[in-house]
Amino acid sequence: MAAIEALGAVGSVFTTPGVQGTTGTSGPGSAAAAAAGSGGFATTLVSSLEQVQQLHATSSEMAVKAATGDLTDVHDYTIAATQARVATEVTVAVRNKALEAFNDIMRMQV
Repeated sequence: MAAIEALGAVGSVFTTPGVQGTTGTSGPGSAAAAAAGSGGFATTLVSSLEQVQQLHATSSEMAVKAATGDLTDVHDYTIAATQARVATEVTVAVRNKALEAFNDIMRMQV
């Protein structure tokens, strides 16, 4: 349960006023509440991956706007790109820990 709450806390980092298209959670415990009420860990995992995908889509959209000169505040693109990078790093770290745990379980003697 603590891991799910930690994912919720990470998700709340991705809410930035002024940067359109980013999504986050409403608080550190909201991911746990969503997991308990709407399908469990798999649902939470899918929604977290969708948030990462949305962050990358927003970053790509802002990159195009910055390159064409349509973006008024370049720092919005910098923030969006950094959020996408950090979200990807967190996702990879969680995946690596899950694989380590799976491998440890597979090595256990019965």
